[in-house]
Amino acid sequence: MRFFLDRYLKPALVAIAIIALAGICAIPARNAALKVSPHNVDSSTIRAALGNGVLFGVLGGYRSLISDFVWIKSYLEWEKKDIAPCIASIELATAIDPYMITFWTQGASIIAFDTPHWIIGKLPKDKRTPELMAIIKKRQTRIALKFIDRALKIFPDNQELLIQKGQIAIGAGFFDIAEKAYAAVAAQPDPQIYVRRIYSSLLLKNGKFKEALKVLESILPDLDPDSPLQKIIPQQIEKTKELIKKTQS
Repeated sequence: MRFFLDRYLKPALVAIAIIALAGICAIPARNAALKVSPHNVDSSTIRAALGNGVLFGVLGGYRSLISDFVWIKSYLEWEKKDIAPCIASIELATAIDPYMITFWTQGASIIAFDTPHWIIGKLPKDKRTPELMAIIKKRQTRIALKFIDRALKIFPDNQELLIQKGQIAIGAGFFDIAEKAYAAVAAQPDPQIYVRRIYSSLLLKNGKFKEALKVLESILPDLDPDSPLQKIIPQQIEKTKELIKKTQS
């Protein structure tokens, strides 16, 4: 019986308490969702609500298990497209177990790519203009980037986080931010070919043709003999050289 209590019942009860807290923390965000931003609940707010982090010490070895419970709750709220409790649960999951990279990458993805559609979907049809959607998209992207930057403070060289940051930035047209994220990945040992290709395309978008040329040329020696890129990369190199000539003339 003692084994059952320690192994299953105790973490389950703590999880229920924390999940209930996530719902409480979501109330202010739900009330403000259509006025400002649904993401007013951050990890510091949740930690304060938990008694300045006292309960986090109580969790001990159960942190990973409890964070999984909380993450499942965020997924259930995601299915309902309920912004406030979904984001509150994501924030809580990362606060409980900040070393779970998946929580950060998927959480940022939800904020950047899903919540804009949820927000616009709650508005009257005559208000759902492309212009408003673009504004909401950019706003949620900035929130997602701030979210993933918190993870990068813990794991500054993590490729998953950097690539996710780059992709989120590309989605909103923030090509300067995306370039810096991919530059950090490309600077690491043996960067993947697809990383260098995306990085070179971002350099081209940002008008850095010479830098893009160097990146493209670095890909050639690493291509497999039967790779379809054997034709594509040289073509891109020639086009980039033409762009350089145009800027010099």
